[in-house]
Amino acid sequence: MANKIRLYQAIESLNPNAKYTYLHDDDDTSIELIDSIRWTDGTTPISKEDILAEQQRLQEIEDNKW
Repeated sequence: MANKIRLYQAIESLNPNAKYTYLHDDDDTSIELIDSIRWTDGTTPISKEDILAEQQRLQEIEDNKW
């Protein structure tokens, strides 16, 4: 079974230098968590749509490994 791509993985794929905080849950995959992201240290915010699209793209890559 493939690993579930977490929000932080999508964010860091889009911007490895991003500084941010957000609420976590056990899975760290809930779409509701995206609303809690706070960009810090002057990081340019990444849109929710871009984060979710990247999460999906990375998930497809992960799923195809199996």
